Amino acid sequence: HNAGMGGMMAILGSAVATFALVLPSLILMILISKMLYKYMHTNMVQSMFIGLRPAIVGLVGAAALLLMSPENFSTPENPWHFYISIALFFATFIGVKVMKINPIRMILYSAFAGLLLLY
Repeated sequence: HNAGMGGMMAILGSAVATFALVLPSLILMILISKMLYKYMHTNMVQSMFIGLRPAIVGLVGAAALLLMSPENFSTPENPWHFYISIALFFATFIGVKVMKINPIRMILYSAFAGLLLLY
């Protein structure tokens, strides 16, 4: 039991805490997106997006480098996880670029295949 509360109160408390954590960011994102949508075709907003592109590429690259560890792929004694990860990467790349499958759908397919093949 959490703090003397029953199981149902713990679930309710975690739901309220999650909602309270997400709500301020959600409100800000809705307000910012409405403002950006209104001024989308101005030069200032366009130049802001052009400036953000390299930063986004850098952040995604940094996240990818942090995930490239033996725990996420495999060890030299058992390289199958690495081979499966590479195969899923190429299948996702071909699915998105060649077969024009929606990237979000392709990520879901890869996640499901990874769960089946790796665990």
